[in-house]
Amino acid sequence: MIPITPIFVRSKEILKELSSLLDKERLAYGALDSDAIINLSEQKQTLLDEMNLLNEKRINILIKFDIVDRKQPTEEEFKSWLALQDSSMDEVRLLMQECETLLQSCKVKNNTNARVLNTLQKRNKHLFELLQGHSSKNKVYTARGSTRPISSKHTLGRA
Repeated sequence: MIPITPIFVRSKEILKELSSLLDKERLAYGALDSDAIINLSEQKQTLLDEMNLLNEKRINILIKFDIVDRKQPTEEEFKSWLALQDSSMDEVRLLMQECETLLQSCKVKNNTNARVLNTLQKRNKHLFELLQGHSSKNKVYTARGSTRPISSKHTLGRA
């Protein structure tokens, strides 16, 4: 029997933790809590690093047991092989399915958080430009082709 069940069990645990962190991250964005956002980002990176190591370990096991191609292992090869196995691999099938569902949920949450972050960044940039007395209408091109605002003599900081 191939020892990949513990890898999927740990992957499922990591994905659950990641999902929880993504929920907390969205709340931190809403509260504008930069310390919490930084802390959550570090925790997410740690989980993603562990997930990458588990994936490498899983691929190495599949290569060792000659289930996937050594040079270009693919997920489809593994899924095809798994579909041909008897009921002794049902636990692995179930775990893999649960992991895929959790991964899809994490992707949706991550994309939502990215949109929230993008909106916050745009708002902060606009507020910063207002404080500096810049207007979105008063922009000039730089030598490199990008735009930059022209300073106004009447900034809020001088008022």
